[in-house]
Amino acid sequence: MHKSLIFFVALCVPMAASAYCIEFANNSGSEKWKGCYDERICYCVANVQTGTIRGIDGGNIKLFSSSDCTGNYDILGSNSKVSNAQWVNSVSFGKSGIPSVGPWGCPNWYA
Repeated sequence: MHKSLIFFVALCVPMAASAYCIEFANNSGSEKWKGCYDERICYCVANVQTGTIRGIDGGNIKLFSSSDCTGNYDILGSNSKVSNAQWVNSVSFGKSGIPSVGPWGCPNWYA
C-alpha cells in the first residue's frame, strides 16, 4: 500500500511542478531570451526583434499583433516554432482556459 502511494505521489509531483516555456531569438539567432512560468503569462515583445518564437512545452501559445495580448491572434503549437515573427507584438502562453497576467511594460528582453 505504501509503495503504491509513494509511486503515485512521485508521478504527480513532476507534472505539478512543470513550467511553460517560450524562447525568442533575433533574426540572426545571436540573441536569445527564454521565459518559463507555471501560470499563464503575457509578454510584450514590441521592442524586441522577434526573428523566431519557439514554444518549449509552452502550453497554449497565442501570438498577437497588439502589445497587450488583446484582439486577434494566431496560435503556435506547444513545441512549435514560427520564423519571420516581426509582426508579433505580444505573446500569451501557458495553461489553457485561464486569463493571462501581464504584460509589465515593453522592455528589450535581450538587454
